[in-house]
Amino acid sequence: MLSPCLWERAASAHRSLPERRLRSLGVPNVRLVRDPIAPVNAGALVARDLHGHGLTEPRALEGVDSRLPKVVGRGPGHPDGLPRESGVVSVAVTGGDRRIIDARLYARLVGMTICFLSDPYYLHTQLWARFFAARGHDVHIVGGPVTDAGPVSDIATHALDVRPFKGPWILRTTLALRRVLRTVRPDILHMHYLAAMPAPILLAVRPFLVTVWGADILGERGLATESRRARFLKILVLRRAGAVTALSRYLVAATCRYANLHPDRVLLYPWGVDLEQFRYVPNGRGSLADGAPIVIGFVKHLEPKYGADYLLRAIPGIRARHPAVRVVLLGDGQMRRQLEHLSRELGIADVVHFCGAVPHAEVPGHMANMDIFVMPSVHDSETLGIAAIEAQAMGLPVVATRIGGVPEAVIADRTGLLVPPRDPEALTGAVVRLIEAPELRRSMSRKGRRFVARCYDWRKNASRVEELYVRLLSRDRVPVGE
Repeated sequence: MLSPCLWERAASAHRSLPERRLRSLGVPNVRLVRDPIAPVNAGALVARDLHGHGLTEPRALEGVDSRLPKVVGRGPGHPDGLPRESGVVSVAVTGGDRRIIDARLYARLVGMTICFLSDPYYLHTQLWARFFAARGHDVHIVGGPVTDAGPVSDIATHALDVRPFKGPWILRTTLALRRVLRTVRPDILHMHYLAAMPAPILLAVRPFLVTVWGADILGERGLATESRRARFLKILVLRRAGAVTALSRYLVAATCRYANLHPDRVLLYPWGVDLEQFRYVPNGRGSLADGAPIVIGFVKHLEPKYGADYLLRAIPGIRARHPAVRVVLLGDGQMRRQLEHLSRELGIADVVHFCGAVPHAEVPGHMANMDIFVMPSVHDSETLGIAAIEAQAMGLPVVATRIGGVPEAVIADRTGLLVPPRDPEALTGAVVRLIEAPELRRSMSRKGRRFVARCYDWRKNASRVEELYVRLLSRDRVPVGE
């Protein structure tokens, strides 16, 4: 059932929506008003022109299903006493007839208030928030430390401040979240990165959904290492959420095992990359005989799970065959000093460049100067490999490890090469193979871009999440198997 605050905004949509938004939908003279004969909780809307007359053409509104000429939208208190159909908004036309308008159009006209329960410093949280804000929704992020200035200047952020409350941690976080939600009044509460925080369940927030990322299920070392209490609370959140989504088939299966869920209970909603930002750069410059060095790229945090040390250990073997090789590492982390020391030990410090942390918007510019992208992850918590998808979007052939969900992001021998994890010799062999086969690199470049455009287009995949929101608003819970 759509939330009351959402219906309240719909009732005043003709005042709050700019006229140009209505015109852009091909409805230059329409406004939404509440059906005067329907109760507030029925949520029936009537489409009328600016003179107050009912629309004579149902097709004037995009999304009207003229195949369903039945009466809808009449809840208790309506003279006919008919139950309201779930997930639809009614449109009145001349003569009292009604047509069904899809809830997607409703959400697009009125907009939703979406609240992300996540750390606002996470890059992916920021990307999701900005996407929905650009779609015209009112977006808020709840979580992270208590600071005066939020990390996302263009998105409203709220600290989950437990300091004013006393009692057990669960009680304090629940009261803190309740205080924020009373201010924000969201239509959707979306937890990004599963946390052992049952506050949304205790507050009976609906609709509420959870997106698992990988390390929240598998741990940083490939196995869940949290306490029994934390695991119990996480499982409780997963089982009580209106929907649970994961970004790869591998993570879907891992989540089902983790919480003993029905295989269809966790929904596959892949993430993706912005194809406008990560533009295709045809790959396959000539071999090293042409005089230009081959640039090997790495874009990850310098943390143990991402295996940058194995890449460095592979470089001497590559240089033995092709001396004119350069390595560019984008990212920072706890292993940086260790990796710098390792590069000196291996005698490759002169060809390894540590760029440090780079803003995400600048990553495509660095990737455009690479020839081969290497992702040597070593832990199962690498549940997809967004960096490899970004590289393929730009036409880079990829060498990655066959671990976790990486085989879903890189098609072996078509868009890249997959090797065993923790195997520098295998990395050496794969990179040398690509260096010595410009035609193979060109082929992988073309196929990689097509693969990403087909399966991991950020706008298309994020729009599917928007549709899931609408379904949850309509029915509160997604049935098993959807």
